[in-house]
Amino acid sequence: MNQKTAKRKFPNALVIVFGIMVIAAVLTWIIPAGQYATVEGTSTLDPESFTYIESTPVGLWDLLQAVYGGMNKSASVICFTLMAGGCFNVLIASKSVDGFICYLIRKLGNKADTAIPVLALLMSLLGATGVMANPVVAVIPIGLLLAKHLHMDQIVAVAVMFLAAYGGYATSPICAMTVQIAQKIAGLPMLSGFGFRCVMWLVFFVPTLLYIMHYASKIRKDPSASIMENSFKDEEVSLDLPFTWRHAMALIGLAAGLGIYTYCSLNLGWSMAEMATVIMLIAVFAAFITQMSVDEFTEGLLAGVRQMAFSAVLMGLASGVSVILTNGNILHTIIYGMAAGIHALPNGFAAPVMYLFNLGFNFFVNSGSGQATVVMPIMAPLADVTGITRQAAVTAFQLGDGLSNIIFPTSGTLMACLAIAGVDFRRWIKWVFPLFLLWAVMGLGVMVVIVSLGI
Repeated sequence: MNQKTAKRKFPNALVIVFGIMVIAAVLTWIIPAGQYATVEGTSTLDPESFTYIESTPVGLWDLLQAVYGGMNKSASVICFTLMAGGCFNVLIASKSVDGFICYLIRKLGNKADTAIPVLALLMSLLGATGVMANPVVAVIPIGLLLAKHLHMDQIVAVAVMFLAAYGGYATSPICAMTVQIAQKIAGLPMLSGFGFRCVMWLVFFVPTLLYIMHYASKIRKDPSASIMENSFKDEEVSLDLPFTWRHAMALIGLAAGLGIYTYCSLNLGWSMAEMATVIMLIAVFAAFITQMSVDEFTEGLLAGVRQMAFSAVLMGLASGVSVILTNGNILHTIIYGMAAGIHALPNGFAAPVMYLFNLGFNFFVNSGSGQATVVMPIMAPLADVTGITRQAAVTAFQLGDGLSNIIFPTSGTLMACLAIAGVDFRRWIKWVFPLFLLWAVMGLGVMVVIVSLGI
């Protein structure tokens, strides 16, 4: 075949995200600038205060400055990603994870595939707590190790870790970054609707797990069914790696550290800074108990940091989209247009349309807490005048914000996970889009049920 007619390579993720930044900058020249005032002493928007203001379109210089602005805005997340990647790689370098996976597969024998649902359930529960939102980037290498030992592919690795975690995050009954912030803004009791959201989590988790297991089973039986050109089907991986009591203690340290952080994040308000500290302690303990030398510890740490470098840059660039929309003062105009459109709808349509709007709006503001702060001050009073409950408005935000994280390239976490696993965005979308469509339809069903039951 002539090289000119050869299949064109899909653009690098950095090119895709920067292209979206350019589109956002162009929109600031088209959409009128507008602004809501905030309630005094808070960051909450006053829904009655919208006014059009003088346009502040983003030019070429401002567009380029937004690259740094996005990096600066995401500085804490970038720093955490590098630290977590380095520290988790120390655990991997200790051979504790490899050893455990080999041990598990040897013990399970022909039932080795059952390791996938166990890990997916764990990641979904951690995602529901909010613990494995951004930090999921750091554990993608563990998913890759599992997929490699099972002779599967990189899609399985990302699905078991990222997809399961974000399915839990999107339907969480307790996540502080989404549910609790939204309920606080809406004036609802904290964790109200807990039982309903637990059922919602289960309803979404089951088909998600079946979707992952169906693909995993298919490529296990027929490796050529993989949508990846370079899967692990022909890679020889020895299962003879030892798993000693020292390795077991390192993993117990990991479980204890994550358990302590989960408890403290829910009860003591711990955040990313404390998570980073816990991960450092986990790494130091793993190195000590497995008798790693100082050089081995340092090499493992730096290798993990290097592995995360591209992902960290990608996260910062993705945040640049939000910087452009904010500097161009069109973010609030988009919200105002949405509110006006929903207000004109019959009452029964308000909740589903709120959900669909948030599903799309997440493309522009890909942060759970950030989106809650922007949309909930508008949606809460809007729920009052359209005859639906504020709990329904919170759920519309929660599902809209969470479900689309698995397809939007403005999600720095998604793009970072794909980069680490070596999965290009086009192949990921090809695989995950049918599940996303199912999620989207199920989300509509949830909103209809909520309105019908008056929850």
